[in-house]
Amino acid sequence: MPKYQLRTDDDELLAEAELPTDSKAMTWAVRQTTELRKTLDGRRWQGHRLVGDVWEHRFGGGRGASTQDAVA
Repeated sequence: MPKYQLRTDDDELLAEAELPTDSKAMTWAVRQTTELRKTLDGRRWQGHRLVGDVWEHRFGGGRGASTQDAVA
């Protein structure tokens, strides 16, 4: 089963899971970002899939600026 990682734009690893499809991985990633919203603080996030021995970018989301930057 393919392995997926959820990371910030700064490549900080947030979560990892084995899931059967990209669509299941996207659902998992959105659920994880909801649970990790304080950790993300509005930063963008990316989903990656392990293909062979290379992590490939598959999807992403989130806002570009942190909530602190938006208020300032």
